[in-house]
This record gives sequence, structure tokens and C-alpha cells, in this order.
Amino acid sequence: MREPNQTESPIQEDASIQEDAPMQEDAITQEDAPMQEDAITQEETPIQEPVRRHATRASLIDGIEADRFNQLTKRNQQFMVDLDKHLAKEKLDLAKRELVYQEMVTTLIEGQATSQTARQIYGTPMETAKVILDQEIQVQEQARISPDWQIAVDGGLILGSIFTFFTGLGITLRPGEAEAGFLMGIVTIIINYLVAGYAMLRTSKVMPKLEAPKGERGYGKYFLVSTLSMLAWIGLVMISQVVLPVQLNPVLSGSTYLAIAALTFALRFYLKRKWKIVGGLF
Repeated sequence: MREPNQTESPIQEDASIQEDAPMQEDAITQEDAPMQEDAITQEETPIQEPVRRHATRASLIDGIEADRFNQLTKRNQQFMVDLDKHLAKEKLDLAKRELVYQEMVTTLIEGQATSQTARQIYGTPMETAKVILDQEIQVQEQARISPDWQIAVDGGLILGSIFTFFTGLGITLRPGEAEAGFLMGIVTIIINYLVAGYAMLRTSKVMPKLEAPKGERGYGKYFLVSTLSMLAWIGLVMISQVVLPVQLNPVLSGSTYLAIAALTFALRFYLKRKWKIVGGLF
């Protein structure tokens, strides 16, 4: 009876081992699965996370598209954010900011290829904001500049009245010179007003730009144009006085010239206030 028991014992042990083995393997598999998944997740996360965050990141500035904003380096992004704060504080219109930002972002992206930063290109955000605001003020002033004909009338009246005043004063103090033809006649006075207006208009177009960098303010061009304009003005006045006969260009009394000078001088201030003339020399 003992022998069968001894032969059956190994069989039972093998069976128990075979039955237990799958259960143990399943248990191991179930316990190891989360660990393996965690390991995979931990390995994949550093690779996928920046891409996912970059893809969903929005622009921090109104007026700059998200994809273009994300092309900037962190320093350049912070520069644009600080600049936007300065311009928004000064209440610069969003549409105008957007135009400026589009140009700046393009420049910054191109500069990044050669390792140039925003500060190297533009300076500090505050300095850049000041330049942008100054340019906007210039644009507004240019938009308010009066038409050329109004500037010419304004300049002609003030210079013409001054010239006419001295003519009337000269006739009053030295009446003998009027008969000799050394003083301006009435037609010459009219030419004086017209040419003076044109000379003042041309000179006003080349006024020096005081806010521009040194060497770019245009003083040389201003002095050249203003000198040539004044010489042409005086030259035409003198030629008309010599060429035109006295019958066509009579010399009036001193009081008449003084009255014309006073009226045209007062008319100049009246029209300047009425038309709100901007852009002349005076």
C-alpha cells in the first residue's frame, strides 16, 4: 500500500507545481505591468511634453500671431512683452502697435540667425518705446500740416508786409528818392508778396530735423535752400523795379505803403488763426 503512495506523490507535486506556475506568472505580470507602463510613461514624457506645450502656447501680445511669437527666443519674447507694456501705458492704438510689431518680429527672427538679441538691435524696451512714440508724434504733425498754398499765403503776407513797411518808411523819410526811382512801385510790391510766399514755402519744406541724429538733421540743405530762395526773391524784386516803367509801376505815397503793410500784417494773423495754419516758418 505504501508503494503506490510513493509513486503518486511526485505526480501530485508536479501537478501542483504546474497549476501554481501560471497563477504565479499571472500575478507577476499583473504586478509588473503598472511598473512597466510607468517606466514607459516616464521615458516618453520629457520628449512629448515640450512639443505639446509649444504647440498649444498662445502669444502673450495682441497683434503678434502665436506661431511667430513662438519663433522668438525667450529673451526676445520678454523684450516684446516689456515693450508692449510701455506702449499700452502710453495708450498707443493697437492697430498701430500691430504694424510696428510685425516689422520688429521679422527683424528679430532674422537677427536670431546671427545670434543678435533685441537689445542689440533696438536697445532697451523703454528706449524703443520712446522712438516709436516720437515717430508717431511726427506722423501726427505731418498729417496736420496745412496745404502748400496756405503756407505760401502765410509766408508771403508776413514777409511782404515787412518789405512794404520799409518801403513806406523810406518814402516818408526820404521823398526825393521816390522820384529818382530807387523805391519799389506798386507792381513791384505785389511781386514782392508773391515771390516771398513761394520762397517761404520752399524753405519750410527743408526745415532741420532737431530730433534726428547728429549729422542727419539737414542744416546744410536748409541753409542752401533758404539762401537761394531769399536771393531769388530779392533779385526778382529788384529786376522788376528796374525793368518796369514808372507808368506801369508807379511809386505811391509813404502813408499808402504803410497802410498796405499794416493791413496785410493784420490779415496774416487773422488767416493763420482762421485756417489754423501749421507748417510755416513763423
